[in-house]
Amino acid sequence: MSNKLQVYSKKTSSGLNVQVIPMPKYNQVYGIAMTEFGSIDLYNPVTKQQLPAGIAHFIEHKLFAKEGYDISDKFALSGANANAYTSYTKTAYLFQTLTNTMENLEILLDLIQNPYFTTDNVDKERGIINQEVQMYADMPEWKIEQKLLGKLYPNDSISYDIAGTIESLAQINKDNLLETYKTFYNQKNMNLVLVGNLDPEKIFELVEDADVKITDQPVTKIEPTIKAKVLPGSSEVDNINQTKTSMGVRVDDEFFSEQPIKTQYMLNMMFEILIGESSKLYEELLNDRLANDNFGYSVVVERGYCFVTIGGDSNNPEELRAKLSKQFTFEQFESMAIDKVIERFKRDIIGSLIFSQNSPESIANQQAELYFYDIDINDLITIIRDITKEDLLTLAKHVLSNQNMSYFDLIGKNNE
Repeated sequence: MSNKLQVYSKKTSSGLNVQVIPMPKYNQVYGIAMTEFGSIDLYNPVTKQQLPAGIAHFIEHKLFAKEGYDISDKFALSGANANAYTSYTKTAYLFQTLTNTMENLEILLDLIQNPYFTTDNVDKERGIINQEVQMYADMPEWKIEQKLLGKLYPNDSISYDIAGTIESLAQINKDNLLETYKTFYNQKNMNLVLVGNLDPEKIFELVEDADVKITDQPVTKIEPTIKAKVLPGSSEVDNINQTKTSMGVRVDDEFFSEQPIKTQYMLNMMFEILIGESSKLYEELLNDRLANDNFGYSVVVERGYCFVTIGGDSNNPEELRAKLSKQFTFEQFESMAIDKVIERFKRDIIGSLIFSQNSPESIANQQAELYFYDIDINDLITIIRDITKEDLLTLAKHVLSNQNMSYFDLIGKNNE
């Protein structure tokens, strides 16, 4: 897709921001409503109260329940697949359909409004989420991620399970759910994006006529202040066959907060150069059987947080970590980050971005997220092209520092 996407935006009289991206040659329509409220937001600035971990995820579950009906049934009857998710800083509600677009949009607007929280349905949902928490607690991938985040961000809300804990879920009730909903689900804190074969004016008219009644009071979020130092790595024996290891790198606020999206691309480029599948070290790790093909890295840049996790299965996590530590130096990166390599990776990233713009789902999710960073999806290619070698080296000096790194190993039965 060589042409720029046409993004039509309108703020309705109720204050809700709506964006429509027409894709006339596509049959599928994808809609997403997103609020900038996630698992890390554990303080209500209106009520001046701390919130129990997992409350954002709890609201995500309970908004589907309305008085006398379940929203999921309405979507199904209207020919749509619906879902929702909670991340560290966002909660999103979405549908995709080939038919009845306007009807499904009305259902989505109903979903994000009119909460129906009762003592009975909250108690019932608590039991369901308790089971979900226990299920994840038995998963080694979940356990190693939570332990590693606890090393990178000691006693911080990002190290808590997005779904909460058995103890925190017990503190959630219909009253604090409603108070939290009223604070964070408001027009100034939300975005609605639709992508597909759509007439923007008809979408704007429908949303305007729907008279969305969501709180419009401003939200002053308390930005996280990360003061604790990164903790040393550790290991734990678990009842698993294969040892798993994860290494983490924390990037502090002053190095990413002004340009978080650019930083995300730079970190992906940096670690692709260092340990991506085309790197010499990646090949050595596989040949030496220190890692298998599930070894990789992940970059997370969110409001107030930025970190990279690296790892996978390994029968010798100490030797694997020694090789990674030798690779993760500024001098090593500087020697690898030659101009032609940087340009190649920039082209690869731009190519992947252009390819993703053949997907209404990908476009809608990207545009919904980018709204909260005051960036348009059409800005991304320019952001990538503008990355310089000097940008990468400046960031690398901070990122590739031992004081920002930690690890956690989950030792399998065969490796004790």
